[in-house]
Amino acid sequence: MSDPFQNLVSYTQASQEKYGASASALFIIQDGHAIREWYSGQHHFKSGALPVTRDSMFNLYSIRKSYVGMATAIAVTEGNISIDTVVSDIVKDMPTSDLKGVTIRDLATKTNAKYFGPQRIEREEVAGKLIKAITGKTISQLITERVFKPLELNHSEWVSVPYSNLVCDFQAADGYASIRIESDEGHDRNLYASAKDLAMWGYLHLLQGAVHDQQLLSNEVFRLINQLRAETQDQHRIFGWYFQEKWFYASGAAGCHCVVIPEFNAVGVRMLNKYTENYSEDQTMFNETFYECLGLYFHEKD
Repeated sequence: MSDPFQNLVSYTQASQEKYGASASALFIIQDGHAIREWYSGQHHFKSGALPVTRDSMFNLYSIRKSYVGMATAIAVTEGNISIDTVVSDIVKDMPTSDLKGVTIRDLATKTNAKYFGPQRIEREEVAGKLIKAITGKTISQLITERVFKPLELNHSEWVSVPYSNLVCDFQAADGYASIRIESDEGHDRNLYASAKDLAMWGYLHLLQGAVHDQQLLSNEVFRLINQLRAETQDQHRIFGWYFQEKWFYASGAAGCHCVVIPEFNAVGVRMLNKYTENYSEDQTMFNETFYECLGLYFHEKD
């Protein structure tokens, strides 16, 4: 049988070469099964670099916003708090004037300011303060407890110490390979995951929290997400995801990308470790290619 996903593999190989990445990976889940995985390259370009494997963990960069978004949705629904609550009513360790009247809805849809106060505290850190005030837990504690541990996502972590299966990326200003080590609280750009774990994160959203015959996250969480989808204009992220007609997806600055296609009950993940141009064009091309490959996959199954 021919490989129905060969065009997606070829597109990923071409992207790795085009963007000058040292590493790439693909992982596809359909109907709860891993139906295709593929790995290429090394963790960096220098001598001694480890090869990319299923255990290799890539920096997700802005995909982390979907994890921050999920933690926000959990906190808001379990705390029975309105999405239109002004954040300064809950977060008390920042001056009200610094928070500029921002609401939880603004945080969830990435509207209003991106930075707050003279210290330019980023939106995701404000969300972390909100989540901690409501739940008593950091973003990473909440997501690890509710998602990573029950799904055994053992290769997903906000990295605060370096180790060997972390893939370097080339987003540093000097262009050198680097590992991003920051706070383990969950708001910084140091969330690393394997291709498999990121695919399972997408699959959790596809199934609206019901994975392995257990409802890991409440229906209220996804009811809130769907409510915001209905009430929000296009082009806004909603809890970290972009929603379009055939799919929804999240992408990061070094080229990691996760797309969920409900029509085929499928999730596709592409990992890279360098990404410099044509973000929107690349994301659309990957999504369309994956969609076409799924069509071939089902045609061959029939």
